[in-house]
Amino acid sequence: MSYIPKYIMKRMFPEDSFKAVEGGLEVTMVNVISPLSVDEVPDDVENYLEATVNGTKLTDEEKKKIKIITSQKTYMLSNAKEFAGVVIPVGDKLKVFLPGKFEVGSEPEISILIKTEHPFELGGIKRKVC
Repeated sequence: MSYIPKYIMKRMFPEDSFKAVEGGLEVTMVNVISPLSVDEVPDDVENYLEATVNGTKLTDEEKKKIKIITSQKTYMLSNAKEFAGVVIPVGDKLKVFLPGKFEVGSEPEISILIKTEHPFELGGIKRKVC
């Protein structure tokens, strides 16, 4: 499992990175490490993605509502294959929409796990919702 030190996570997810929006939470991530590239997306992507909010896994129906928003395009499970080949440059932002009810001022903890051959988790991210 890949590990990202806390001081880098704080730069990747600044204090104002959790925003309540209609129908859920918009999480903004700033790429501060190196260009991130998506080499391939498996056919059964829904089995490779796990998201939790406050320790509770999103259901399959909720996962279908997750959006990944780049400066170029919005991706969901239904068009996830199009995400292959995308590169997120250093300094660019990536937004992730998670469905649910999030109150301004609350402090949810989210984790996103990508279960590939070498699993990658952005875990334990906790911020106050703006």
